[in-house]
Amino acid sequence: MPALSERRSPHRTGFLGWLWYELAPRDGRWWSVARITTGCTITVAIAMLFQIPEPAYMAYIVFLISKDEKASTFVAGAGGLIAVTLAVVTTLGLSIIDLSEPALRLPAMAAMTFIAMYSIRVFALGPITFLAGFVIVLLQSMVDQIPSPEALTRITLWIWVVLFVPIVITVVLNILFAPSVAALRNREFKRIVGDLALSLRECRDDIPLERYRERVIELLDKKSPEESAPAKFADANAAVLRQLLNLLVLLETVDADLVLLHGAAWADSLEAIRTRIGQPLSASEPSPEAPVAIERHTSVIAIDANLKSLDGAFNEAAARTQMGSAERSLLAKDALSNPAHWQFAFKTTLAVMIVYALYMLMDWPGMRTSIVTCFFVALGSLGETVHKLTLRLSGAVIGGLLAALSIVFVLPHCTDIGQLCLLIALVSAGAAWVATSSEQLAYAGMQTAFAFFLGVLQSYAPATDLAVMRDRVAGILLGNVVMTIVFSTLWSQSAASRVRRAFRDVLRALATLLESPAQADMHAEQAVRGLVVAEHFRTLRGFELQLVPGQPTVERIVGSLRALVMLESSIFISMSPAVASHYRDEDRRALSHWASESAAAAEAGVSWPSPPTLTPGHSAVLYEVLDAARQAADSSSPQVRL
Repeated sequence: MPALSERRSPHRTGFLGWLWYELAPRDGRWWSVARITTGCTITVAIAMLFQIPEPAYMAYIVFLISKDEKASTFVAGAGGLIAVTLAVVTTLGLSIIDLSEPALRLPAMAAMTFIAMYSIRVFALGPITFLAGFVIVLLQSMVDQIPSPEALTRITLWIWVVLFVPIVITVVLNILFAPSVAALRNREFKRIVGDLALSLRECRDDIPLERYRERVIELLDKKSPEESAPAKFADANAAVLRQLLNLLVLLETVDADLVLLHGAAWADSLEAIRTRIGQPLSASEPSPEAPVAIERHTSVIAIDANLKSLDGAFNEAAARTQMGSAERSLLAKDALSNPAHWQFAFKTTLAVMIVYALYMLMDWPGMRTSIVTCFFVALGSLGETVHKLTLRLSGAVIGGLLAALSIVFVLPHCTDIGQLCLLIALVSAGAAWVATSSEQLAYAGMQTAFAFFLGVLQSYAPATDLAVMRDRVAGILLGNVVMTIVFSTLWSQSAASRVRRAFRDVLRALATLLESPAQADMHAEQAVRGLVVAEHFRTLRGFELQLVPGQPTVERIVGSLRALVMLESSIFISMSPAVASHYRDEDRRALSHWASESAAAAEAGVSWPSPPTLTPGHSAVLYEVLDAARQAADSSSPQVRL
């Protein structure tokens, strides 16, 4: 029977199945939408009441700053205020030098763009320098349309207020009503475990294991201050999430027959674990043990052991929950040695200066949104950039259409701020629902809101001019076209190259796991992280079409990735504490050496070496590992070379 990773239900595949999954209601989503909607409405009301410039940008800042928990929102808000303060001070200083000298202003704009894009790749505080650089370049691009230095100074100083008001409103709302990191982890853990238990009990063949893994990795990346204190309640701490992550990999090799035999027992264990969340540790009871079967399959033994470890992880010390958190340095290790960083910054700088020159030559200042597009859609690979361009363009079209309909049919009947705020709230709620999806779709919701705000919030009176909205949507389209041309012709990097590096990381982590089982949790997490990255860039490869020649198709990447998933799952099964005692030291060393060589081959894009031939007498458990390794090596042949 095919494994779970190879079976998909027909009614859940394709674009509609993906869209349904992204937009389906879930716990906490309504609260997130309510916070964003309330923040936008209050911000617009304040902007209209006090006639603060750029109300459209003020409302959009709420979408940019809002996160799914209060700590991240506070950090984003504080970083935004630091960035805008630096931008205002720097712009005022530059204005003294280059206000009347285009020969100085244009190189300054290019330099600021380059520094902003380079720093976001190599600097730990890159988001702050990126936002500061963006604000500086945007203000410098407005010089030609501002009649006097005094007016430019006033606009520059107003920019600080434009960001301060929505940031403060958003941070306050999230501090009051958003969940903490611990509460968010508990909620998402209960959702994933509950869905997984139901799917196993009903023997479903469409369990989205890769989506669950991606979400668990996101939760692990959120550092909870509560973990440093002694645990009093059963919470989804890092140790619990790592055990869940291992379970989501172990289930990849389980076929329908095993689910039919053991799915109900596994579901019972998961439901018992789920009910422990939030309960005092002293009052907790261990989950019921799974029934012992004669000659059980190794995957069943490994999953049963994992469920026991998952149940026991609630009581682990805080020091263990922090295990594996990597030390972060101020600069990336390859900040100066990797040419991809400066190439990325140069390409974005070139695109920004091209769109600026084009709309200035055409005397079309309303297309300044093309600069915004170049800044916010620039990403490392062409697939990432085209994916974000697609979402931005889709959102701009939908938001522009909503704005046009509102200008023609709704705004003529609006007579006060309250009616305008009601319209803003309705559209913001719909856009926020999309924006709270995963990163595969969320940006479309943000751009829908941005385009709508740009069209409707043109001044302090009801908007009547469709030309403003037309110009801004045209600017987004211009930025999309220029970015696609630049990123596909200069040093184009395919998402397939990121898949290769992710394969390398997975195999290196598996090699270390085989060689050093004492730190199994840390190495297993690194292996799953690599798998999540590979799955992410596999999707993005489809957006590149044929713009990057010489790269494998999505179908070939899917085949290689499936083989790697099965290999990782087989190794996880063999390294389970209930199974790993069957390993001999020479078997570990041989498989670890093969994984290391395969990692180097994956990075180079060549065929992986054949699996090792183990000496007679090795455990039967290793037959499945060797078979998975053989399939993975075959999938890396030149016909499917990454």
